[in-house]
Amino acid sequence: MTIDETPSDAPASLADRAITVARLHRATAPRAFADRHGVRASWNRRAITTSHIAAALGVAVDTVLVRDDPDRHYGTGALTPGDLIEVTSDGRRWYFIPDLSGFVMWSWLLLGPCPDCEAPRVPIARVAGLAGLADLGAHLDPESEERFCDTAPFEFHGDPAHHPHCCYSARAPELRAGQRKEPLS
Repeated sequence: MTIDETPSDAPASLADRAITVARLHRATAPRAFADRHGVRASWNRRAITTSHIAAALGVAVDTVLVRDDPDRHYGTGALTPGDLIEVTSDGRRWYFIPDLSGFVMWSWLLLGPCPDCEAPRVPIARVAGLAGLADLGAHLDPESEERFCDTAPFEFHGDPAHHPHCCYSARAPELRAGQRKEPLS
């Protein structure tokens, strides 16, 4: 299996699906996969996250992958990588991070492009609990009267995935004050 294959391409038998998911985890995060029995707390937390978001969005558990987030870190000294959740459905990949402002195991932030800097994965919508599918639908609905600037979660502002020159980056107040220290390019 190559890294481009997705869990939704998985065969139907339990054995084949298990092998496909194991290969995906091994290809995506080989060290974490190898350490899964030694670092059980992290692996168990990710398994719970996988089952909860799968239930909330009505997708199969084997279409969800939780791995280290390359942009966000948490904990003392912000040294612990956050979780990046990837859901594959109908050939499309959706990215989420845990929503740390509420009940962590049942609330997530949908990641998408920033309208200013075009960073590909910043928090753009809150998807909470068993209403998650409705929350996602409300965000995606082209007939919605809500505008992005009115519905973006507060985590959108200052998210570390924004480009440094972005007006929504953590450096935005410094940039607005005219203290720009690097070119915008």
